[in-house]
Amino acid sequence: MSESGVATAGEVEWALAGESAAPAGLVDEVLTELRTTGRTPEVAVDVLRAAAFRLVSEDRLDEVGRAWLELLDAVRAHPDARLADLPPARTD
Repeated sequence: MSESGVATAGEVEWALAGESAAPAGLVDEVLTELRTTGRTPEVAVDVLRAAAFRLVSEDRLDEVGRAWLELLDAVRAHPDARLADLPPARTD
């Protein structure tokens, strides 16, 4: 688990592999929504991956807490998500 206890090592590795050129404003929107409501807005899968990358690369997982799982679920459920986009499965 990460220092915040929310993300597994596999999820951190997945997030760090997902850097994209998604517009910063859309990534900010996702992060704001996660912090305030614990939910993710409807955005492209690359924006969700970029939000995960930013949270992990900037060591900001504690800002969203358990909403991290919502972000992972949003990627998994996204209709445009490819197999390579999917985070690792949880076993806990």
